[in-house]
Amino acid sequence: MTDNSRRIAFDILKSVESVGAYSNILLNRRLERAQGADPAFVRRLVHGVLKNQLLLDRQIARFLKKPGLKTKQKILLRLGFYQLALCDDVPDYTAVDETVALAKDVLRGGEGFVNAVLRSFLRDGKTIRIPEPVPGDADSLIENLSVRYSCQPWIVKLWLESYGEERTRRLLSESLDTPPLVLRRNRLKVGNAYEFDISAGIASSEDYREGRFSVQDASTIEAMNVLFPRKGETVLDMCAAPGGKSCAMAEYMENEGSILACDVNEAKLRLVEKEAKRLGISIIQTRVRDARTAPGPDEAEQYDAVLCDVPCSGLGVLRRKPEIKLRLQEEELKALPQVQTDILRSAAAFVKPGGRLMYSTCTVDPAENENVVAAFLRQGGFEKIKERQIFTGDPAEGAKGDGFYYCLMRKKNL
Repeated sequence: MTDNSRRIAFDILKSVESVGAYSNILLNRRLERAQGADPAFVRRLVHGVLKNQLLLDRQIARFLKKPGLKTKQKILLRLGFYQLALCDDVPDYTAVDETVALAKDVLRGGEGFVNAVLRSFLRDGKTIRIPEPVPGDADSLIENLSVRYSCQPWIVKLWLESYGEERTRRLLSESLDTPPLVLRRNRLKVGNAYEFDISAGIASSEDYREGRFSVQDASTIEAMNVLFPRKGETVLDMCAAPGGKSCAMAEYMENEGSILACDVNEAKLRLVEKEAKRLGISIIQTRVRDARTAPGPDEAEQYDAVLCDVPCSGLGVLRRKPEIKLRLQEEELKALPQVQTDILRSAAAFVKPGGRLMYSTCTVDPAENENVVAAFLRQGGFEKIKERQIFTGDPAEGAKGDGFYYCLMRKKNL
């Protein structure tokens, strides 16, 4: 009988591979109604395979008589190799037997092939082979890091050129880790001394259902602390969905003032409204808007604070969304700065003289961050207050949050 945890993991990985689904959404959806499954083990399998996919594929290829695998074969072998090579607490016989049992269920007639490849890996001593870099050869270093940390070579090259080898290795290493769970207390409902009970899980927690906290990364919390909208202010969130930052700002404002949360996707704005309702927030209004659209006469220079959290490559959240380091195309990244610049210029027109404008991304890429802001500031009209690139888990900075960039600016009184 197929183990249900492994079957759910297989189904999620198959959807990620074949239709471009996102693992975090599928995990939450499937685990809500899963029967006879271990949620923690399912997440571990899914994230483990995705975070190490290029490394696993390189090992699998060594034991194939000819290249080319069908989707189901790929997923089964990745699951088996991951458990054999990188899960010390899973016995070898369990990893093989359970993967073969799963193959009987989802790949009838193909279980013999899966069994043979897994046992070949066992006979080889489960040795992980990674191409060694050649001193002075930049391409061989890129290949080594790409395989070791399962990240597309062009991303590795981008970081090496931008930040050097030491920081690149740290960023890549962090992409394999599990991010910490950070809870932001809802200051509208609880004080600093309140202790949350999440022993039964986030979704089942009464504290969560009653809106006493939100889950939000430490880097995002830092950025919101820097922007810190005040009670009674008028605030615009240009790209608001799913609403975490809008709600954080409303809490800082003690639910007094007004926040207009905008997004180009109407369905996503329903998520903002749902979250505000859970948290007991009443000052957030939503509006469908393309963030590149200039304000009308009644909105120009009307806001005390504008948050411009733009679409980005997401290179700062690889440990949460490992698909990014497998899917993102270099052409996509090159097109982003123009979109980001257009949104930032539009956002600037909404800010009152003396008001604040924050530009932010969840990426680690100078072209999307410092370069966009520097070009914007050269046009005049705004002055920089505080700028920071947070590197994922960088011990030198005491950072525990995701990779994140923000720059707070003030509109000059001209």
